[in-house]
Amino acid sequence: PGVSMSERPGPEKIAATGDPEEFARRVAGALFAWDTASSSGPADYAQVLIDAGDPSELDALASDVRSYLPTTEAWVQLKTYQARQWLTIDTADVPKAWETAVAQAAPGQLPTGATAYTITGTRHRTGTWGTTPQDASRSVSFTVFIACPRPAPEFHGTCSLVRLSDLDNPLR
Repeated sequence: PGVSMSERPGPEKIAATGDPEEFARRVAGALFAWDTASSSGPADYAQVLIDAGDPSELDALASDVRSYLPTTEAWVQLKTYQARQWLTIDTADVPKAWETAVAQAAPGQLPTGATAYTITGTRHRTGTWGTTPQDASRSVSFTVFIACPRPAPEFHGTCSLVRLSDLDNPLR
């Protein structure tokens, strides 16, 4: 059986990069990009982020990611509206409090090359209620904690996702 013509593509893998800010922006985009009209579900969208995760923090990261995505029950409801969501990023900055966090960390507590980016932007959501198109947007902020073992351009490897702050409770 073929794919329905009305079905939209599912999640895309986060492209590897050794550039910390670029990686943080890619993670932020993937965290908010989902579409209930695809054949994918919340677990598929979560897996893209877990696949970019730091192996030492996968259980905690999975919990963080789940807090950003609709539950399976909510997904079923949103699917009836063909809801989709995405993020427009306004800023991606290393928060001032990160320097304090690094100074207070015990030796070995943070992975090599750890850094944080606080993302501010607008979450957009569209769908259809009955036959009427609906749009909603709201400002969001959160912090992406990542590890990039060595700085670009010398390092040609990839960054990994370590943790996420709670939505609208970023490191400042």
